[in-house]
Amino acid sequence: MSPQKRAPARPTQFVRRLEKRAANFVVEREAVRPRESLIVGVSGGPDSTALLCLLTRLRTTMRLKITAAHYDHRLRSRKEAAADREYVARLCRSLRVPLVTGSGDVKRRASTKKESIEEAARNLRYTFFAREANRIGATAVAVGHTLNDRAETVLLHLIRGSGLDGLAALPARSPWPFGAGPEITRPLLEVSRREVERYCKDLGLEPRHDPTNDLPVATRNRIRNELMPLLRSFNPRTEDALVRLADAVATDTEYLDSVADAEWDRLAQVSARDVTLPRTELAQSPIAIAVRLIRRAADHIGAQPETIHLDEALDGLTRRRFKVSIPGGRIESDSNSVIVTSRRSSAPKRTFLPNKLSIPGRTRAGAWSIEATKVERDAALPRDAYSALVDVDAIDGPLLVRSRRPGDRLRPLGLNGSRKLQDILVDAKVPAESRDAVPLISDQRGLIWVVGHCIDQRVALSSKTRRVVRLRARRRTRP
Repeated sequence: MSPQKRAPARPTQFVRRLEKRAANFVVEREAVRPRESLIVGVSGGPDSTALLCLLTRLRTTMRLKITAAHYDHRLRSRKEAAADREYVARLCRSLRVPLVTGSGDVKRRASTKKESIEEAARNLRYTFFAREANRIGATAVAVGHTLNDRAETVLLHLIRGSGLDGLAALPARSPWPFGAGPEITRPLLEVSRREVERYCKDLGLEPRHDPTNDLPVATRNRIRNELMPLLRSFNPRTEDALVRLADAVATDTEYLDSVADAEWDRLAQVSARDVTLPRTELAQSPIAIAVRLIRRAADHIGAQPETIHLDEALDGLTRRRFKVSIPGGRIESDSNSVIVTSRRSSAPKRTFLPNKLSIPGRTRAGAWSIEATKVERDAALPRDAYSALVDVDAIDGPLLVRSRRPGDRLRPLGLNGSRKLQDILVDAKVPAESRDAVPLISDQRGLIWVVGHCIDQRVALSSKTRRVVRLRARRRTRP
C-alpha cells in the first residue's frame, strides 16, 4: 500500500489553515529554530505522519535539516512491523527525507529492568533517538504529541498526585528527560487528534494503525480509551478545559519559580555536600516557596525527595528539631537552620584553575581540552553538545575556561530570560559531585558556554554576525 492513495491538485482550505496555525505556534513558542537539524520520530501513525509532513512544509522557509527516525518495539508481528517500516520508508522517499531505523526488545527490557511495557518502550525509543541525534548533530527530537496527548498527560499527573509542575504538562520544547541530550520539541501541541486525522485524509495519506494503542495495558491508554470518553459525557470539550488548566498552571509556576529564585539567592548557603537555609525565614515563607526551596536544595546535593518527604519537612518546622530521610540524603533542623545533606561521603572537588583561552589554539582545563578555531560565517552547525559556534564581535574581552563560581548565570539560547547555572546543571541531572568539573567558557560579562549543555544568547550567531569562532571540547585521554 502506498502512503498516498491520491495526490490532491492543491492543498485544501483546511490543510492551509492547519499548516498556518502550526507554523505560527512553532515560531511563537520557539518549538523549532531556524537552521536547526531535527530528528523526527515517525511510527507511521496519523500523528507522526502529519508531523513529518508539516515540518517538510517548513523545511525551505526555516532552512531545516530533517531526518526521520522509525523504531520497532517488537510488540507486533514481524509482518506488521515490516509493513510499518515500509510505509514510513515510502513516505520519506516521497518527501525526500532521509530515514534511520532501529529496533529493541521491549518485553525483555521490561522484565529485566522491572519496568512497565510503556516505560520500557519509551526508554528504548528515546535512547535510539538520542544516539541518532548525536550521530548527525541534531539539536532536537520532534515528536507528534497533540492537544489530546497534553490533556491526557494533565489527567495522568492529576491521578498520580502530581504538584503544579506536573499539571503544567508537555511544554512546546523541553530538555532531554534522561540527562544531557537533544531537546524535545512538540510542534503539534495545539492541534487535536481529530484534526491530525483529517489533515492526513485531505493530503491523500493513509497512516498505519498500531493496535497496541487500543490495549488497556498502560495507564495512559486506559485514560485515553476509558476515562476520557466518560469525562466527555460531563463536558464535551474536556481536552480543551484540561489544556487551559495546564496553561494557567504554567503561568503560575513561572511566577513562583521567579520568587523562589530570588529567595534562594538571598537565603541559601551552598556547599558541595549540603545546603543550609535559615529556619525562621523558611517557616515564615509561603508554603509554595518553602517547598521549592527545600526541593531545590535536595536537587543540589543529588537527592530526590517525594511529596511525602517534603510534607514531613514542613510539619517538622513546627517542632524544635526534626530529621527526615530522603532518597540520597536527609533533611534535618536545629533551632536556627534547616540543612539538606547528601549521604555520599565527602570527596575532593574536581575543579581546575581558570585559564585564558587561546584563539586560535588549544587550551587545557582539568580533564578537558578546548580547541578554538576561526571559521567562515556559513560554517556547518555543531554536530554535538561539545561544539559551539560563537559570534566573535559579541565577546567582551578575553575568554577564560574555568569551573563554576557562586552566582553564575546565563541566558540559554532558545529560552526566555536568565537562568542560574546551578539550575541548568540540576535539570540536566549532572551529579552534585561532578558539577565543579563541568568546563565553562566566560568573558568579562559572564558565561558564554556551558560545555555539553548550552550557549548564551548574547554570543549566538545572527544575521548580523560577521566573524565566527568554533569551540570544541574534548576529554583528554591522558593527564
